Amino acid sequence: MKMIDCHCDTLMALNDARLAGTEKTFERNDLHVDLEKLEKGDYLLQCFAAFVNYAESPVSPLLEVIQEIDVFHQLMALYPDRIAPAYRFADIERNRQSGKISGLLTIEDLGCCFGDLAALRTLHRLGARMMTLTWNYENSLGFPNNPVLADPGIDYPGSGLKPAGIAFVEEMDRLGIIIDVSHLSDAGFFDVAAHSQRPFIASHSNARSLCSHPRNLTDEMLRLLADRGGFVGMNYCLAFLDDNQERLKARGTAEAVVDHIEHIRKVAGLDIIGLGSDFDGIDVTMQLKDASAMGLLVETMERRGFTTTEIEKVCHQNALRIFKELL
Repeated sequence: MKMIDCHCDTLMALNDARLAGTEKTFERNDLHVDLEKLEKGDYLLQCFAAFVNYAESPVSPLLEVIQEIDVFHQLMALYPDRIAPAYRFADIERNRQSGKISGLLTIEDLGCCFGDLAALRTLHRLGARMMTLTWNYENSLGFPNNPVLADPGIDYPGSGLKPAGIAFVEEMDRLGIIIDVSHLSDAGFFDVAAHSQRPFIASHSNARSLCSHPRNLTDEMLRLLADRGGFVGMNYCLAFLDDNQERLKARGTAEAVVDHIEHIRKVAGLDIIGLGSDFDGIDVTMQLKDASAMGLLVETMERRGFTTTEIEKVCHQNALRIFKELL
């Protein structure tokens, strides 16, 4: 079964290792994602996020993003017969016909641009095609739903996009950048819906009705995504799967992910559901241990009554629809 994963933090992990003097090879390493694991998992495409945790960055945020973008392009150049970049949908199709995995460069937290549209346009020129407006810090564009450094005087879920955030949404539409609302505040989500003229996605979020973590999406949001032709990628982070961690450990992550798939299918339809693992950005994944283990998710969906066509939609077809329309 072909797989498309719309979010991992492997570039950050590789760059951090490089900066620490413990450089890892991408062909085989101890991370959740490497080339051998992607091939074993039968991946069609992996989205690679250039992400910076501002509070822990040893350099300027924009410089670290550029370092991670450089890591991405180096990986693509090192293994050209096995993985190749995708900037347009035609690249995905060409890579597939050549037996190559596609790598799609994304940005997690446009706060690295400090509200400057020139920086946004430059990231696009460097190959990034999908971007979140925030991570877990307030920035020049808007607010997160789950702040790391919370100001008790701010209603984060109720705080929408700032003027620069609206300008970024409009410019992202113009450039053809896919807007990713994962991490964004609830009010920011609805501001994106109001100001973007294109479908948008939540690359790595689950259903808040099943797990109350604020990083997950409400049923209203899920229905709006469906109405707009959008997409939500299932996140394997334990905290986003079940409020009852003991129950989760007893049942396993694959079962919990399928719980979210079933719920979203019921409230918004199957056509918006895909995968957004958050590999290498989360510590514990249990049964879905790394990119090589996706067969377990397929087996779980089969056992719970999903047809082959339905499983294909979740594993890759729904994401392909988004990329065909938006890239």
